[in-house]
Amino acid sequence: MDQSLRKVKISSQQMKAFHILLTIMIMVFIFIQSALPADLSEVESGVIVKVISGLLGTNPERTSFAVRKCAHFTEYLCLGISLSWTVRDLAVLPYRVPFYLSSWIIGTVYAATDELHQAFVPGRSCELRDVVIDSVGVAAGVLILLIVNKVRK
Repeated sequence: MDQSLRKVKISSQQMKAFHILLTIMIMVFIFIQSALPADLSEVESGVIVKVISGLLGTNPERTSFAVRKCAHFTEYLCLGISLSWTVRDLAVLPYRVPFYLSSWIIGTVYAATDELHQAFVPGRSCELRDVVIDSVGVAAGVLILLIVNKVRK
């Protein structure tokens, strides 16, 4: 058998470190995206909006709203998955709170603080609707991880 195709053993400590690093990277990415002034944020998402509205033949303004909300959901779905791994790996929370509930709470609090942060960015605002979308994204990520774990067992 070719040596390059051999499976690499990853220790549990290495996996924990990876999960923590991934969670931090996702949080930093979200923070950076939220720190962009509205005009730069619109330019960044504008390319995607043009492509999608062109393909679907929809109004670019309506498409822009949908793209932005889907981006919120997707960022926080990824955060929900990585937070679940990290919280489960670290198991540091008191009172034996289930990792999935802890992950959702941490992700939702992060979403709320992220929206508050946006209130101080030019052209951006703090929206409760976005916190709800983000929170649902975290819940979806946590749920995906729970389902995958159940299927593996």
